[in-house]
Amino acid sequence: MSTDRHHDESWTPLAEAARLLGTTPLNVLMHIKRGLLVGVELDSSWLVEPESLSALLRKRSAGAVPAVCRSGCGKAHGCQSCG
Repeated sequence: MSTDRHHDESWTPLAEAARLLGTTPLNVLMHIKRGLLVGVELDSSWLVEPESLSALLRKRSAGAVPAVCRSGCGKAHGCQSCG
């Protein structure tokens, strides 16, 4: 992975971010789209900024961030992506 001013090797791969959040890669992409996480696409792979991931984990543990997909999937945890 090349280093530039936008990211470096410390950025978290999408699958790892999903594992840390206890959710799916698609849900992580939804978090990026909604501005809850900072992410970049590099060579067809998504990376998540570590600081934004840590901040989201802190907010979630404090109960300050609702699940992103609840209003969209209609299954309320049935798809296992709410997290």
